[in-house]
Amino acid sequence: MEISVVLCTYNNEDRLQITLESLYNLNTPEGAEWELIAVDNNSTDNTEDVIRAFEGRLPLTYVYEPQQGKSRALNTGIEVAQGELIVFTD
Repeated sequence: MEISVVLCTYNNEDRLQITLESLYNLNTPEGAEWELIAVDNNSTDNTEDVIRAFEGRLPLTYVYEPQQGKSRALNTGIEVAQGELIVFTD
């Protein structure tokens, strides 16, 4: 795996939908290997459903982090990531 993109989110289902649509519409270079790690940081809205709707459309891994806090969510994403390069987006 070349690149891991870590996306941490908390109760942001509307903007999350827009972000995932944008990632889906990216033009990636042919042969580029990447993964998207979506970390749900203890959301109480429909975050999980929004993320799961993109399974099969994106190289996506859903991860739930029950302890609140962006740093905890980022660390969870890093633990799961398999890429040589890890990048973060919000």
